[in-house]
Amino acid sequence: MKYKSLVLGAAGAAILLGAVNVAARSYNPMKWIKKPTASQELTANSAEEKTLALQLQALLPARTTLKDACTLFKTLDDCVASLHASGTLQIKFNCLKWNMTAVRPSGDIKSCQAPPKALSLEKAILALKPDVNARGEARNAEKSAREDIKNARS
Repeated sequence: MKYKSLVLGAAGAAILLGAVNVAARSYNPMKWIKKPTASQELTANSAEEKTLALQLQALLPARTTLKDACTLFKTLDDCVASLHASGTLQIKFNCLKWNMTAVRPSGDIKSCQAPPKALSLEKAILALKPDVNARGEARNAEKSAREDIKNARS
């Protein structure tokens, strides 16, 4: 009898742990698809990378390639939008990158403050330049990024 209750208790614990593990998975099929990161997307299409690099040459930090600038970004759109925002608002790109990815980049970041977590472009702009219209500037940068990527792909 003692062993029977021990076996039933172990089986119950296994079922409970399995249910917790299943509950952590998403039932949204769109979340099952792994999207490529910005670096992976640039590596996969070298023609697009060359075209985008030429378009964004004026916005890239000195001695930085587009692929290096886009490391750590989840999407290419985020990377190109942050390049546009940093150029328009005169914000250091490395500070904006740090705020958006929450990973300390290499380069000049002496004047940057560490973010508590990864922020959206709008919140990163607001953290670095509180006196500007962050929502409008983020939208403009994202629109410019979409246009640049569309032009590079065509």
